[in-house]
Formats: sequence, structure tokens, C-alpha cells
Amino acid sequence: MMDEQANKVLELVVFKLKAGVTPEQLLGAVDAVSEWAGRQPGFVSRDLSYSSKDDKWIDVVWWRSLKDAQSAAHAAETSTECAPMFGLIDHESMLMLHGEPATAPASH
Repeated sequence: MMDEQANKVLELVVFKLKAGVTPEQLLGAVDAVSEWAGRQPGFVSRDLSYSSKDDKWIDVVWWRSLKDAQSAAHAAETSTECAPMFGLIDHESMLMLHGEPATAPASH
């Protein structure tokens, strides 16, 4: 199990919505992006969370390799399936990071 966890790359995207965009609008566009991501080489999983305290969305995607993560991020820029969701995001607020595990995963 540790080898499987160690051989994944995290993609973390934190963002706010554009002024006037509702959470419901975002949630209506999420499934198309998840389906698109699921067809990309190296996709493992995706979770979207919301911080009401900070009014920020937290998108967590796992990939098999950094190359897979970077290739998908590049392809997403011109994807017609991703465009509706990306159009709702305040890109000035967006933080996107890729990281490889630094320690063994902890779980309960």
C-alpha cells in the first residue's frame, strides 16, 4: 500500500468563484471536469471541498506521475469540457500546486 501511495502526485487547486457566480453553478460544471480528468492518462482520483470560512474551493486531484499531472493541466487549458467550470473561477485568486509525497501516508 505504501508503494502505491508513494507513487502518486498531488494536484492541489485552491480558488474563489468570480463575483456573482453561485456555488450551484460551479457544482453544475464539476462532473464534466471529473469525467474529462478520468479519461486522462495517470488519473487516480478527484475530490472537491469548500471552505465556507474562507469562501474558497479546494480541488484535490491525484495522478500517477508528475508528467501525467502536468500533461493533464496543459490539456485542460484548451478542453471544451473544462471551459465551463474554468469560466466560473476567479483566476486571480487561484493557487495551483503539484507535489510528490514527502512522507509515508498516515491513516486511521
